[in-house]
Amino acid sequence: MTKPISQPEPNQRYQDASGSLVTVHSVLSNRVTFYRAGYESPCTYSIERFIREFTEVTQ
Repeated sequence: MTKPISQPEPNQRYQDASGSLVTVHSVLSNRVTFYRAGYESPCTYSIERFIREFTEVTQ
C-alpha cells in the first residue's frame, strides 16, 4: 500500500517514522522548511525527501 502524495503546505503537521511531530513553515521552489516539536531552529529538506520521510497528521 502506498501513501498518497500531497504537496506540503505551511502550518501542516507531519510525523516521521519514530512519531516525532513537525510543522511546515514554508515551501519554496523544491525545499520544505519545517520546525521539529521542541526545537527552535528550522530544518530544510528537499520536497522529495520530506514526502518520503514524513506522513501528514490529520485530525
